[in-house]
Amino acid sequence: MGQLEPKDISENELVRYGTQAEPFLRELFKLDHPELTVFYEPDNIWFNDRFPFAHASLDGWFEDKDGRKGVFECKTSTITNSAQAEKWNHRVPMNYYIQICWYLGVTEFDLAILRAQLKFSHGSEVYIQIREYTIERQDVEEDIGVVMDAGREFAEAMRKGVCPPLELNI
Repeated sequence: MGQLEPKDISENELVRYGTQAEPFLRELFKLDHPELTVFYEPDNIWFNDRFPFAHASLDGWFEDKDGRKGVFECKTSTITNSAQAEKWNHRVPMNYYIQICWYLGVTEFDLAILRAQLKFSHGSEVYIQIREYTIERQDVEEDIGVVMDAGREFAEAMRKGVCPPLELNI
């Protein structure tokens, strides 16, 4: 709404690490998935006429041999305690899942692959684990609708100058 100056987090060490790691993670993804054609353009912004309030900036996108299109999203996360590890326990953390649903809504692609580099740090011991999660659009269509509806409600509240709901229930 332009009432507050957003906090600049670009110099945060973890944000900077994730930003700098992204091109390398994308290239490793390409090497690990020769069956996919992976695309990326800097400063890309996707729009959708069905959702004029929405846009997406993708870490990449791909096409498989059958012509199916997908979102590529990569994340880095440093895990220093059991609560952080639990967020990644056999699932995509909810905040990233919502982001993937949003991107699938905007792009109308068939699937998304989230590639996560998790850095586990226990005292002086550090190890890195790569995880991939494939999300098929057909399996999350209802959640995409919930996320896009919430985005529409948020944009409408902003337009009216009122505080939008601060939680999304999926």
